[in-house]
Amino acid sequence: MIGTNMECPRTVWIALLATFVTSLFGCGGEPEIRVERVRLSGNISVPDGVDSEGTVYVSLYHAWALAGDLRHPVEFIEAFETTTGAYAHEFDYPVDGGEGLLVYAWLDADGDETLCTPTVRIDRAGLTEVQDFVPGDATADVRLIAPCAGPDWFYPPAD
Repeated sequence: MIGTNMECPRTVWIALLATFVTSLFGCGGEPEIRVERVRLSGNISVPDGVDSEGTVYVSLYHAWALAGDLRHPVEFIEAFETTTGAYAHEFDYPVDGGEGLLVYAWLDADGDETLCTPTVRIDRAGLTEVQDFVPGDATADVRLIAPCAGPDWFYPPAD
C-alpha cells in the first residue's frame, strides 16, 4: 500500500544525501591550472602625427588554443592599462591553456573607454606576436597603426 512503508522515504533521503556528499567531495571540482610567471615589457607607440594621449588598453592572448577541430586563435589571458611609451607588466601565463603570446593594445584617443563607435573612429590599435615565446622574460613592442581594429583583425596574419 502506498504510504505504509516508512523505510522508503528514509532510504530515499539516505540516497539523496549520499549523492550530495559524493558530488561535493568525490568529483574533484575544477582542475588545477598550471601557470608560470611572465615579466613582459616593451614600448607602445603611434605613427608620427597621431595624438598619443590617452589610456592604452592592453590584452594578452594565447596565439592558439585547444586542438583538432576545436583549435582556434586568440584565446584571452588577461588585460591591463598603461600609456604610450615604455611599459612593464607581470602576469601568470596559463601553461596548458594554449600556446604562444599575443600582445594587443588600443589607444583610447577620445577617452570614452570604448574602442570606436559608429560616429567616432579615431582610436588606434596594434598587435604583436612574441616570437619563440617561452614563459619568463618577454619583450613586445606594439605599434598602434590601425584605426578601430580588434585582435582578430591582426591575427592570424593573412596569407
